[in-house]
Amino acid sequence: MIDDDLTHHTVGSAGMELTYPNEHTPLPVTFRLRLASGWQPRPHATAAACAVDSRSPKEFAVNLVVLVTRVLADTSLAELVRAIHESPQTSGLDPSVQGPTPDRIGGYDALLSVLTFTKELPLFQAQAAVLVPRGGQARDLVHLYATCPAAVAKQYATAFRAMFATLTIGA
Repeated sequence: MIDDDLTHHTVGSAGMELTYPNEHTPLPVTFRLRLASGWQPRPHATAAACAVDSRSPKEFAVNLVVLVTRVLADTSLAELVRAIHESPQTSGLDPSVQGPTPDRIGGYDALLSVLTFTKELPLFQAQAAVLVPRGGQARDLVHLYATCPAAVAKQYATAFRAMFATLTIGA
């Protein structure tokens, strides 16, 4: 039987203290990324960083979003990228997926992918993913997403790849 009366638990100076960061939960990885000419950083509620091209087409703000996600499971980078591609948020848009293709970015193994979404406004999205060891079981997945209308994909694909190549971890 579970004791519902928790009054016998006391909090005092002799008890353990939970702090952040700590040896089990380090701060997220830091990074630096050079933006192409005309790109400007923008605030984003859930991303580690975001930038948009000030010369975007009127119908869509061409953007670069960087997410940093803590990973504790013993999962490979390829498995993590596959899970992202198969997630309901991605697969529900019925993308055409090219890759992932192995690469090196910022001194780390990376996987590059290209997704084309055809529902509603057709979009082209380049992705790069890097898994950074953080000590102990902790690793940070740094995932870069650069998105533009599919009609201008040729114009942006090279710029997206060039910005991805400038990623420096721990900057």
